[in-house]
Amino acid sequence: MKITIGVPIFNQNLKYFRQCLESIKNQTYQDFECIILDDGSDNREEVEEITKEFGFKYIYQKNQGVGSARHAIVDNASKETEFIAFLSSDDIWDKKFLETMIKISKQQPGKILYSKYYLINENREIIGVPNIPSYYDHEDFCVACFEWAYRNNMFVNFSCVFIPKRVFEKVQFKYKFGEDLYFLLISMKNFQHFLVPEYLLKYRAFDNLTSRIRPKIAENNEKIIKEVRDYWENN
Repeated sequence: MKITIGVPIFNQNLKYFRQCLESIKNQTYQDFECIILDDGSDNREEVEEITKEFGFKYIYQKNQGVGSARHAIVDNASKETEFIAFLSSDDIWDKKFLETMIKISKQQPGKILYSKYYLINENREIIGVPNIPSYYDHEDFCVACFEWAYRNNMFVNFSCVFIPKRVFEKVQFKYKFGEDLYFLLISMKNFQHFLVPEYLLKYRAFDNLTSRIRPKIAENNEKIIKEVRDYWENN
């Protein structure tokens, strides 16, 4: 099974970026391609140099936001790709992330998978364990996602999703940020989601895009939820 891993990056701390790429390089499952999508970083040359050290593909675009970066990754994925997974440039996968997701994808065909995760600090020390709810009924999952969205939150972390490529025939990324929330709420209309009950991601709980744009999140989410509700009602 061919997997495309996408890492959007914009002005990231290079130490964290290296740790991110190391976690990809050390995966126990190795049949993948990795695309680093540089969304206009000021340190473009350094990002490209580090990417090439790891043997991954580097693509640069002028800054258009993380939604555009994710979309570009999908567009540049190999034709043979069956699954796409995204990892934020400061997050770290467990070495068995891909291996586990491939295994579960065979048991849950066609579903969008996501896992549990830890919160870590700048030293990669675990500082928290989010309580990720498990839903066995798709309708309950959808209701919960909307309820969390109204509180400007989301329990599905986009750094630990594993998405069948065919999903992107129906769902596209929009918005400069909040694109992950939009994707989640739109995709629920036609695809089921499944929680893999293992901790396969270490998520940095500081100095990330969310913290920098927090004042704008509520207004942006309100627009997203309105558009998604209109989509659900008319499709």
